Amino acid sequence: MKDLISIIVPSYNVEKFLDACVDSICSQTYDNLEIILVDDGSTDSTGALCDSWKEKDSRIRVIHQENRGLSGARNAGIRAAKGEYLSFIDSDDIIAPDYVEVLYSCICEGHVTMAQGRSNNFHDPAETETFQSTYETRLMDSRDMCHELMTTYHKGWGIVMTKMFHRSLFEHLEFPVGRIHEDEYLVYRLIWEARKVALSDRIIYYYRSKREGSITHSGFSVKRLDVLDARKKRCEFFKSLGESSLYGDALLSYCQAQTDCLKKLKKSDMADKEKYIADIEKDLKKGFRTLKGISHISQKKKLSLWLDIYMPWAKGFYKGLGKG
Repeated sequence: MKDLISIIVPSYNVEKFLDACVDSICSQTYDNLEIILVDDGSTDSTGALCDSWKEKDSRIRVIHQENRGLSGARNAGIRAAKGEYLSFIDSDDIIAPDYVEVLYSCICEGHVTMAQGRSNNFHDPAETETFQSTYETRLMDSRDMCHELMTTYHKGWGIVMTKMFHRSLFEHLEFPVGRIHEDEYLVYRLIWEARKVALSDRIIYYYRSKREGSITHSGFSVKRLDVLDARKKRCEFFKSLGESSLYGDALLSYCQAQTDCLKKLKKSDMADKEKYIADIEKDLKKGFRTLKGISHISQKKKLSLWLDIYMPWAKGFYKGLGKG
């Protein structure tokens, strides 16, 4: 018999999008599913919609709880899940009909505990019909994958929604309650625990681009600095393991996030932003001094970071010349 797979869907005030999301899950080509809808204290009709879906499909279970944020909702779903494997879907997104089948097949064929597919953004669901990808697959060990995660942008790599996990990977891990950028805290740990990951070239996750009211569409606030805490912890993790190369990658990624946050902070209207700016700049310069001594980080990347720290205006100037 095929393994039971639990799909966890945190849901908060998504009455306009929940039906499309759940319908895409219920329509999967792989049918041995447990679909857990976590109503995270919604103040609109989301909770009622979850209950109505439960009446339509016996595979659906509903959890109603006080608002605990995305992490708290995901953790509740993990605790309730009975499946051998877990996936997480955001309630305003949709998935391809073969999302589960592709990831589960990758896990079985690769004899691994984690699989990952690709994502693409959409505004209109009709756009998803034009997405093109292949069924090519490959295996990557955790060290190489963590390196890729921290040094090269691949759409869908840094989020949990493009992935399937054996439940054992969450035995000692959970999402950080009270934080945003929650995936930044956990994805590298899950990859490391998995030791080897099966990758599919298939576009299976459709990410709704910047809907009004979503976390990613919100203005800059102090909560946005959670990304720095997450990346600092990532540095500490690889340093504690003695993984010097991955520590260097993590440190560069942390410094780059600091320069990005500084730019946004300086443009923001936050009342106490000067304190945060001063603290970040001090830590950034300290990190850069360490980074200068790490041999595998290229001089080009070090120079780029130096310009961001000490001469940010120069980068804009040279980019302007390049357009001329």
